[in-house]
Amino acid sequence: MWRGVPAAVVCDNDPMNGEQPRSDGTRNRRERLLGLRLHLSLSRRAQFVSLFFLVGAVVIVPWTVFLGLTLPPKYDAGHWRLLWTGFDAALIAVLLLAAWATWYRRQILAAIAMVAGTLLFCDAWFDMVTSFGHRDQWLTLLTGFGVELPLGVFFFWLYRRIALTTMSVLHHDTGVPRPRRLRDFQIVQLEREVLGLESDERNDPSTER
Repeated sequence: MWRGVPAAVVCDNDPMNGEQPRSDGTRNRRERLLGLRLHLSLSRRAQFVSLFFLVGAVVIVPWTVFLGLTLPPKYDAGHWRLLWTGFDAALIAVLLLAAWATWYRRQILAAIAMVAGTLLFCDAWFDMVTSFGHRDQWLTLLTGFGVELPLGVFFFWLYRRIALTTMSVLHHDTGVPRPRRLRDFQIVQLEREVLGLESDERNDPSTER
């Protein structure tokens, strides 16, 4: 899955398929990968970002309550066509990216799958909620529960599958016990010195200025 970096070799020893290391080069890279730090200590910047997320969640709570008490039950929205055609255009672009990443087996498919699943859930939510009380509500409910939500669940499952497989391979090659749940995997920081990237860059003519 990781192409273009020395760590890509670990994907040849996928524990999901029961394969074992098959070359001295693979074993040597495994020894180099033992220097990976399977966690990332929080810097001040990371602590600030974490605090920002927390404050944002806390601020949205009273705002949501305020909207629930003050918003009218009906609203004549402007640019209704632009709203939905723009949203659908974004969804089409994400699905095309997902098709490209799947065809070429790119790791970025995990991030694309999260975006696609989120958009599909939002699409189903707004379609169904705005159709209540109208003649097409049953058709909207059918497409929401029959197409959009299942497809969104599939994309979230796909993200989980890619993340679990990638992290399982990494933990297998580093000898670190593999957590059982996806949320228990810690941030991985690749040491450039351990992977030999700095020496490779020094020997690469394209990096010279």
